Amino acid sequence: MELNVKSPYIFFKEEGCYLNFPKNISVIEEGSLLGVEIETVILPETVTTIGRGAFMGAKIKNIVLPDSLSVIADDAFCACTNLKCVYLPANVTSIGARAFMGCGRLAKTELPSGLQFLGDEAFAFCQNLKALKLPDSLKQVGKNVFHGCLSEETMNL
Repeated sequence: MELNVKSPYIFFKEEGCYLNFPKNISVIEEGSLLGVEIETVILPETVTTIGRGAFMGAKIKNIVLPDSLSVIADDAFCACTNLKCVYLPANVTSIGARAFMGCGRLAKTELPSGLQFLGDEAFAFCQNLKALKLPDSLKQVGKNVFHGCLSEETMNL
């Protein structure tokens, strides 16, 4: 198992590694869980921002995002090839560039009704993602958001 041992959230015990988030944490820092191999991650209710590349390349299957979350930064979950389903809370207003790019097993998600920004290639190469409704609240949509996965016929533009 290869882990970013410099992560402030990863702790090792004889049985394996564990995630432990500080009380009142509001930001999952940039690259802090890069490549982590943990099946399920549950983020605390205090988290409002997932930083750039925070989970990039992580071997996670499930992630529980808190209702308090509003920003998913660039590359946050890029190349999380085991990720199958993501529930995006209603408070998410911004999904950065390449946030879920290369999550080839991602088959189910819904964009929140208050989403305002969707970055370049945010869901590119998510081959199992078949249909997605874009909310009316979107103010800015980047380039190639669904490249390699969705056709215009399956999107509600």
